[in-house]
Amino acid sequence: MPTYVTLYNYTGPIKGGGPERFEKINQIVAEEKGKILHVYGLLGAYDVLSVSEFPDNRAAMKAAARVGSLISAKTNTMAALELDDFLKLLTEL
Repeated sequence: MPTYVTLYNYTGPIKGGGPERFEKINQIVAEEKGKILHVYGLLGAYDVLSVSEFPDNRAAMKAAARVGSLISAKTNTMAALELDDFLKLLTEL
């Protein structure tokens, strides 16, 4: 399944963003047939980074928009390749 990296930048209050909200996020991702692989809290321009798998771009975009709405955050979602796949792609150029 394709891998996606999503960066989140909070735009509203983050109070109440604990484990209960994360369960809602997991539910949204599951509804879009995805799976969260990693989540990191960040220091810098973005607040949260998630690495997830989704069946296609549409599902990844929809999940990111739904989660962003839930947590009051702007999102930036990018498709990602593992290093070996990326290097193989480069040899095909």
